[in-house]
This record gives sequence, C-alpha cells and structure tokens, in this order.
Amino acid sequence: PSRTRPGPQPPIRATGRRRALLVGINYPGTSAELSGCVNDVLAIRGMLLSAGFPAEGITVLADPMHKCPGAAGPPTRANMLRGMQWLVAGAQAGDSLFFHYSGHGSQQPDRTGMESDGYNETICPSDFNSAGQIIDDELWTHLVSPLPSGARLTAIMDCCHRC
Repeated sequence: PSRTRPGPQPPIRATGRRRALLVGINYPGTSAELSGCVNDVLAIRGMLLSAGFPAEGITVLADPMHKCPGAAGPPTRANMLRGMQWLVAGAQAGDSLFFHYSGHGSQQPDRTGMESDGYNETICPSDFNSAGQIIDDELWTHLVSPLPSGARLTAIMDCCHRC
C-alpha cells in the first residue's frame, strides 16, 4: 500500500504563558572545556525573544556567567533542577515551555533495570564532579511528568558523551 504524508500543519499557537530555561556550560578551565555553549544560549534567547517570548519569562544559567549578561546564576546541579521546577510550576493547557541545554552529556549504569541498554543518559552540570550528573529519569520527573494535558514543552539537548 502507498503511504501518504500529511500536508503542512498550521503553526502551534501558544494561548497561555511562555517560559524558557536556557542552560549553556563551557566548563572553563577544565580538560572538558567547550567554547560555544554560552553562544548557543545567546542565539536561542534571541530567537525566543523574536518569537514572542517575554524577556522576564526566560531564565538563563551560564558558565562562564560574564559571557552571558543577565544570567540568573551558574548551571550547577541545584540551580538546574530549581530552574526546571520554575519552568513547569503552575503550567496550564495552552502554555508553551522551552528547555535548551548546551553542554556535555554522558551515560551512567541504570540500577533500576528500566533501560534496555543498561544505561541512563545524563547531562553534566558545571559541578557534576561533586554534585553528580542529572539522569534522564530526573529530566522526566522535573520537566515532563508535572505537565498537564495541553501544555507544550520543547526541549533541545545539544550534548555528546564526554564528562
């Protein structure tokens, strides 16, 4: 049987509030140093502002902070989890939420047996060596699970396995 592709879809219109959490980590002064993650955050912030997101609805966590004027703080594990809670707090149908992460990712053994390959995917906060990585299950718990039906979350994860 032949398969047909659906025609162009109308753009999704946010009818509620718009909020975004943007995280860029260059890991300055470490052997894992990157150079473009904070630049990514600045570019995404500009795109969101031009798309109608209010400046006060965008929270940025960046390392180094001096390269990102207006950053709310460094992207530590605690700040990232707190930022995720802020992002989804009070979410309602029609809200448009946006999460962007640019930094290192990795894998850790899955001790629950849920992952078919035996590993959890992770993202690496700026203090991952002391505070730990954030596993995919935590991302689900903090970003997806709390959302009511009809709230939209877009997440862009720009990371590879390095930390």
